[in-house]
Amino acid sequence: MDISIFQHDTTTVDSNFLANVESELLTSEQVNVVLNQLMSSIDLTTLASLYFSQLDKFLPLSGIDMSELESDLKVENCHGDVSVTMPVAACTLDFGKHSAFIRYYFDEPLSPNLRRILGSLHQLFTKPLMHALEFQRMRLLATKDPLTGLGNRNGFNDAAQRLINRHTRSGEMFGLLVVDLDNFKQVNDKHGHQQGDEVLLNAARIIADSIRGHEEAYRFGGDEFCCLLDVKSDQELSAIAERIHYAMHQHPLLRRHKVTCSIGGSLLRCDDSINALFSRADKAMYEAKEDGKDTYQAA
Repeated sequence: MDISIFQHDTTTVDSNFLANVESELLTSEQVNVVLNQLMSSIDLTTLASLYFSQLDKFLPLSGIDMSELESDLKVENCHGDVSVTMPVAACTLDFGKHSAFIRYYFDEPLSPNLRRILGSLHQLFTKPLMHALEFQRMRLLATKDPLTGLGNRNGFNDAAQRLINRHTRSGEMFGLLVVDLDNFKQVNDKHGHQQGDEVLLNAARIIADSIRGHEEAYRFGGDEFCCLLDVKSDQELSAIAERIHYAMHQHPLLRRHKVTCSIGGSLLRCDDSINALFSRADKAMYEAKEDGKDTYQAA
């Protein structure tokens, strides 16, 4: 297994980096301590922090970059003078089983012994990492809609409760849009479920593209969607609904099938529950449908 070592602008390869040399450089007691720590959590972010703390006991480490495994997973400073890239066999939601890399950053070049220690610790980390990745993958599958990749009702409930808890702590406001496609049933009836799925996929893409990156969209099944939005006013909610309407009007497939959407929206109110917030926005959506479809109604 080849490991690339990047020092300044020079690249070298040490093919013996991952030699199985724990017995030479790490005592069995040290190995057991490391393993016990790494086996203490199955949460990926927590595990990465635990791994960093163990590496830091033996190596001049400045940071770890695992962004190939999880986009936001970086620990400490990932800009050391020396970086070492080591492969792992990863299993993630987006790509299934594939080869990925962990990049280690150091404040100074590593001696041969330190490089062997890194190889040994990397090997010890592999099995706990695989367990954590599989746990994350299964957790994501439980909160993702398999057709569109948006969140599902479970994901919505979790995220909405987090936002309500945040509001309780800090007073930060948020809003909800409920989006229901108009004339979707006739697509399934006339053109079949495969074409219906294409309509749903494109509608989901439009909704996701109409909100900001840190905001979230969900599919509740059928042709009903919703969005949790970082907004503070009815005007902001209305502007996002208008963006969704405009994008659907411009989309060739949706336009061909005369598919539009009715949208209801509501801001969080004091002492709101998830159900109360959703019920208001959902009722407003049905009022929009009754007003002739392809409109927005605020609650």
